[in-house]
Amino acid sequence: MHHLRSPAALLAVLLGVLLGLCAPAAASGLSGTTLDGRAYNSAERKGRVLLVVLWRTDCAVCLSKMPELRANAQGWQDQPFDLLTVSLDAERDDTAQYERTSRQLNPRLAPLWSFWHGQAQLPADWRGSGRLPVTLVFDGQGRLAARHEGRVPAEAWNQVADLLP
Repeated sequence: MHHLRSPAALLAVLLGVLLGLCAPAAASGLSGTTLDGRAYNSAERKGRVLLVVLWRTDCAVCLSKMPELRANAQGWQDQPFDLLTVSLDAERDDTAQYERTSRQLNPRLAPLWSFWHGQAQLPADWRGSGRLPVTLVFDGQGRLAARHEGRVPAEAWNQVADLLP
């Protein structure tokens, strides 16, 4: 049996194990059908930077960020970038009604990949501590580049920009 010679070595091994168990899964873990009926599979969209936002319609912080998310997605529509919003609402109808209202108020909105969690397969560990929104940034190879809980910080957009060609 191999023995670790120092507390620092033991700590390093434990941290490695914990990080390996707690790190969100790669972006290749997201697939499903959007609210408007489009199929999506992140494994088929290699080379694209992904910003995944987990939210709910009863989350004021989440709702306040939606116009910014849509504006940035529209500004980067010619880039290898996908913005995916995944509603964690208990009822699909709550999310669908929000999307319909948003489209009626601004029909020129850039199309988003908008999901209700019941129609999307995503790793459970993406949800985090329960503090919403949860924002995940994935590089073009599907590796997690950043994770934020709570307000979507400006640095998340900087991270996306840094990952784009």
